[in-house]
Amino acid sequence: MARARVRAATPAALLGAFMCLALSGCISIPTGSPTTAAVAPSGPHSYLDRLKATPVAKPTDTAAAAELPQFVTESRNVACVFTSSRNGNLNQPWEPNNFSDSANAASPLIPVVNCELANYPEPAQADVQDTCAGTFKGYLGGTALLAPDKVSYGSCRAGVTAVEAAFSPAGTVSDAMAQLPVLADGAAMEAQGYRCAPMDDGVACANLSSGLGFFVAAEKYSLFGPGHAAATAAPPKPTTAPAG
Repeated sequence: MARARVRAATPAALLGAFMCLALSGCISIPTGSPTTAAVAPSGPHSYLDRLKATPVAKPTDTAAAAELPQFVTESRNVACVFTSSRNGNLNQPWEPNNFSDSANAASPLIPVVNCELANYPEPAQADVQDTCAGTFKGYLGGTALLAPDKVSYGSCRAGVTAVEAAFSPAGTVSDAMAQLPVLADGAAMEAQGYRCAPMDDGVACANLSSGLGFFVAAEKYSLFGPGHAAATAAPPKPTTAPAG
């Protein structure tokens, strides 16, 4: 009967085995074609941080110069104006208001940002901030207001918003709304210490110093900053890159 021949391990082989064990196991390196890997998104995810990172630019349309800084999104669902308030009355260029009444002349001028929507969610009960003259009826969504020390969503009104009246399917675009410049995604407008930018199919606005602000869109809204729960924006989508 033939005996099996056993070859003695060489010193080099023994050294290789020892090194493999010392390194807690050998690693097999695939030799197939390179695969792709998802690159984890980086950068700020909160609305405030994303606003701070968005470059300020002029509106992309220059159809008409406006006295007040204002814009509309490309979807025509959100329009915003950097304006002022006196005694609770807005200097609102899109609709009649009592801002210029003599009774308000002695009241302090407060810088604010006002946004209105064509399609919008209703306010949560916790965010209702007015009794509507004691009727507790008629507090509707579709408007957001940011002041130096306060942010709100919704307001008392009997009809539609100015943006809804202009850009909803049954709307009629007024001269004032037709002249609104478009602010594209990836750009921001800034005035009076506030910054607004279209993002995530809506608009985010904030007081960059205090961190107080809001996000509004057709399907949802958020109020964030001091006194409000932290609002986290949707992170940037992961990108796919070839493995190096």
